[in-house]
Amino acid sequence: MSLDQDTLSALDWPVVVDALATCASTPMGREAVENIEALPSAAAVRDCFDTMDELLALQEQGEHLRLGGIADIRIPVRASAKGRVLEGSELKQIGDTMGAMRDVSWFLTRNAEENPRLWDIGNVIYVDDVLADELLMAFEPNGDLSARTYPELGELRARIEELHIGIRGTLQRLLKSDDMRELLQDEFVTQRNERYVLPIKAHAKRWDIGIVHGTSGSGQTAYIEPTEVVNLNNKLRIAEGDLKTAERRILTRLSASVGRESEALLADLRAITDLDLIATRCEFARTIDAIRPTVSDRGTITLRNVRHPVLVLRGVDVIGNDLSLSSEQPALLLSGPNAGGKTVSLKTMGLCALLARIGCFIPADAGSQVDHFSEVLAAIGDSQSVEADLSSFSGHLLVLREMVDRAAPQALILLDEIASGTDPAEGAPLAQAVLETLISRDARVVVTTHFARLKLLPAADDRFGAAAVEYADGRPTYRVVSGALGQSHALSIAAEMGLGSSVLDRARELLSDGERGLAATVAGLEAMRADADAEKRRHQALSAELKDQLREISNREHILKTRAKALEEEAAAQFKARVSSAEKAISAVISQLQKNPSHRAAAAAKSTIQALQAVLPEEAPPPSPPSPETITVGQTVRLPGTGGIGQVTRIQGKKAHVSVGSVVMRVELARLAIVHVEAAPKPIKPKAPPKKRKKPKKSASDGPPLEQAVRFGSNTLDLRGQRVEEGLDAVDTFLDRAIMGGLDIVFILHGHGTGAMKQAVRQHVRRSDRVLEWSPANADQGGDAYTIARVGG
Repeated sequence: MSLDQDTLSALDWPVVVDALATCASTPMGREAVENIEALPSAAAVRDCFDTMDELLALQEQGEHLRLGGIADIRIPVRASAKGRVLEGSELKQIGDTMGAMRDVSWFLTRNAEENPRLWDIGNVIYVDDVLADELLMAFEPNGDLSARTYPELGELRARIEELHIGIRGTLQRLLKSDDMRELLQDEFVTQRNERYVLPIKAHAKRWDIGIVHGTSGSGQTAYIEPTEVVNLNNKLRIAEGDLKTAERRILTRLSASVGRESEALLADLRAITDLDLIATRCEFARTIDAIRPTVSDRGTITLRNVRHPVLVLRGVDVIGNDLSLSSEQPALLLSGPNAGGKTVSLKTMGLCALLARIGCFIPADAGSQVDHFSEVLAAIGDSQSVEADLSSFSGHLLVLREMVDRAAPQALILLDEIASGTDPAEGAPLAQAVLETLISRDARVVVTTHFARLKLLPAADDRFGAAAVEYADGRPTYRVVSGALGQSHALSIAAEMGLGSSVLDRARELLSDGERGLAATVAGLEAMRADADAEKRRHQALSAELKDQLREISNREHILKTRAKALEEEAAAQFKARVSSAEKAISAVISQLQKNPSHRAAAAAKSTIQALQAVLPEEAPPPSPPSPETITVGQTVRLPGTGGIGQVTRIQGKKAHVSVGSVVMRVELARLAIVHVEAAPKPIKPKAPPKKRKKPKKSASDGPPLEQAVRFGSNTLDLRGQRVEEGLDAVDTFLDRAIMGGLDIVFILHGHGTGAMKQAVRQHVRRSDRVLEWSPANADQGGDAYTIARVGG
């Protein structure tokens, strides 16, 4: 394999690509992911991220780009362009795909203004409505050509079924007749050569009772087409031939229509593939809990709490780390014990660079940056080759030679245990020389090593950064500590693995004074760092505890404010009730006084009124105005100034969409007053128009936009459980009643099911002169299971 292929394999890139492909919605999207290539520049990556942000924002608003119903129809479409007559199943799949692509086009058109990048990708989608509707109506859910759309097929099928019944009936009578009883080998009806026959004893075939259509394997049974059904069988074959001819004629015409639209359909599929790639990246980001990194072309990597993507995909509880490279510090040396996480950190940086190159978010925290690298090269593992007669070190040297040759600005080079397969006395200087050459060519380099000479490089050359995987309490923690030198802890790990104490003691004796001194220095630094980390964690714990206390105080304050507001509202309600009761009592007193206008009665009335006034406060406690945060979708509110009552259908920022009858208004949240359900007035039914006056037809622009309409029981027709023909009749009746009842907008619930009812309803309303405009309902209105229409007569 080439170095590039070795790099991808060493970094487990195929695992990432497979996981990315599973997030695709269409076969074309999966194919595109499997062949995905790096984007050409940092600007192209940022543009891809901007498009992803548009789609993610739509998804947060409940708007979803649905691509699941789109099939890979490229082969049959190209075949139709060459004149091949397509099978019914292929044409049905093309029709279903065209319908789904039309839905995608509607989705993009509806959201084009706020999502220009998605619109730029999808605005090339053009679906011929006439052809799409014809294909959708041409087939039954089981794939047969529709007898409803093509009545001649229904007549032929009925004729064929009638002949089948007639033939089987005749043969059943023969089976029960005395003349045939002695001749039958068995009492059943079967078929041979597509003709109905009876099984009779072999010797009876010589008798002139019908046409022989073969014998059984044993030769004991002959299959006879009785004379009584020969003519019926002939008629059946003729009728079946007529049916095939009629079906072939329809399939030929439909195939030719698809062929004429082949170029447009293939262009549509290319746009759908591009959209699917964007949606796939978004879904993958959710899968690995990824964020959008900053991307430029300066060769910088700054990873905050980054996790290894493959480990995240496997569901491992990954410890996040901070890792970085920059133009000021273009090389990073990772040291520490074996099995401590050095190689995982190395691979993590390489995978994040590869993900950013193809326009994917990375599994890290906000504030991370991964610049666009022209290439990523990695040497991880053994490069030994028996076939090429190479030792591990020789193979490693060949890889280093190619990396040095290819080192250039915007290249990221990852080296695991550089020059480790030879004597450290020569391997370490060789490794240092290679690293200095790589960074002199403005490449970015990440290296793992156990060489003491390389560990000390950051102290002498500020182009090199240092980081170490932590080793505490006799085991690795898999945390990476920036700026630290890591011991290999070979003797400690050997002790953990059970190597004898005498061997370990002798190994310590053999250490040189310089080696012991260096080990002691590094150990002392590690101990100081561990103490500093412990103190840092203690302060972090105290800070977190303080934040929790402040949060609890804030919550208590919120609860107290809420209770105070509830008490104010309760007091206001009690005041209102007392005033109402007093008003009724005063009215009763006045009425009694009018009936008996004596001085004594007047004095008694005055005393009663004074007593009632005494129990009331001088003025009502003012109710607190509602906070904008307390108003939610579905609440009943009073409009400012007009006093009108409406229902909140949507909230955008500091404004709400309020539906009052068939009118939708945008009003600032702060100006709305919440109306309790019991206080809301009953809706007034619209009066029917005079019988002799013809209602003027509205234009499609009258009234609120369809996507802002609100669904109620009175403006919704439920077709679930009905057959298509019954449903369409119900739709006509419902539209007539809606127009007579003064309704502007209606909803038709057809569900999803096989899609037959949905397709039929949408085709029907498209052609209805009662419908001014229509569209699928959005997610807030119930989704694609509903069709919404504006009506007018």
